[in-house]
Amino acid sequence: MSRATSRSVRALRLFPRSASLSLCAALAWGAAASAGTHTWDVNEVYSNADGSIQFVELRETGGLPNETGVGNQTLSSTGESFNMGAGSVSAPTTNKHYLIATPAFAALPGAPTPNVIIPAGNIPFFNTGGDTVTYGVYDSWNFGAVPTNGIDSLSRTTGVGANSPTNYAGQTGSVNGSPAVPASSPIGWSAAVLLVLASWTALVLRRRSARVRA
Repeated sequence: MSRATSRSVRALRLFPRSASLSLCAALAWGAAASAGTHTWDVNEVYSNADGSIQFVELRETGGLPNETGVGNQTLSSTGESFNMGAGSVSAPTTNKHYLIATPAFAALPGAPTPNVIIPAGNIPFFNTGGDTVTYGVYDSWNFGAVPTNGIDSLSRTTGVGANSPTNYAGQTGSVNGSPAVPASSPIGWSAAVLLVLASWTALVLRRRSARVRA
């Protein structure tokens, strides 16, 4: 066998091995590119009437422990979009929640601390009459009208019910975002009392005048 022929045979023998290694490397790179982010779904949305108090809750639905890149993705609605930019979370991620909310939500009593705050320029984030919220390129939820009574939220699995926001640490709660009823002022009460007294006095005077005439 000539030297050239020997080199050709050796090259043919090495080709399948090198091709296999390249294919494995490509598959590993593709898995690494998508791992850590792709099993999170939009799980619950909440809003008050004017959209100033809103939250979006994500949930890890694949039962996987290493979906830690959730905070590096974008969150979008039909009219708004922003990069969460919160970085990775610590493992395990299995069936955990991730909370994105407005500053006004974070200020409410009983509100769990959001993992991400929605920027002021993206508020209201979603349309309460119905919208589509999208997490990265991995999940979208198209939903109808969202309750705006300040008490109820819309869950992807159970529908309308009392809001139950939960953050990544597992802190959960329930908020009341309904408009506060203004307290009655002392001046208002005084005016009401004076009006009642004036009406009662006028009635007494009319009765006395009627007796005198009789």
